Amino acid sequence: MMKRSLILIICFMTICMSSAPALADMFDFEASLAMTFDGSTLNASLYDFGVVTLNYLDAPIETVEVGLGILTTGDFSLTMAIDNIDNTAQTATGTGAFTITDIDGDTITGNMSGNWALIGGYTTFSGDMANVQWTTDDGFFNGDDGSDDAAVALDLITSPPWEGQVVGLTIDSVPAWMLYTSWPSAKPGSAVGAIVPTPAAVLLGILGLSAVGIKLRKYA
Repeated sequence: MMKRSLILIICFMTICMSSAPALADMFDFEASLAMTFDGSTLNASLYDFGVVTLNYLDAPIETVEVGLGILTTGDFSLTMAIDNIDNTAQTATGTGAFTITDIDGDTITGNMSGNWALIGGYTTFSGDMANVQWTTDDGFFNGDDGSDDAAVALDLITSPPWEGQVVGLTIDSVPAWMLYTSWPSAKPGSAVGAIVPTPAAVLLGILGLSAVGIKLRKYA
């Protein structure tokens, strides 16, 4: 009977691990940015009076917006090293870090890496996020008054660090390859990303449940 239980647990773990990449997003974000490029480093932040929107995707879905203006201090900032620029193929690689800041100083930070290419006529980055951390003194991502909700509690199914995908980082100024030269004057851009549970954290949870199952079977 014990052997049969172990076989069932191993099968269950295999199924869960194979489905890990399809885990549902925990939250996502989008931001309208001002970008500059010095030939090797791309920097981005919210435009004055720009908005970064964070969507908490657990039921009920909640949305909070943070602006950068006279009365608010929220922001989205990004620094990325651009390497392997091929102006003929119109491709490049990028590695960097981002910070999302709410109105009272709580932050969501993380690293990102991936590839730049000309997609749909625009210079676009797609890649992955790693080591996404949540630093807070009140447990909430706080938005400006007038947003859909004043604050979102990130009481998520796994503790940080998290992983994610950058599904869109685009230089929106003109439909052209924009990394062939530097441009110190800010150009419009946008960022969209989604945070998912870290597969390793989910696996640890599965292993914990498996251990409990073995003990219950042993002492039943």
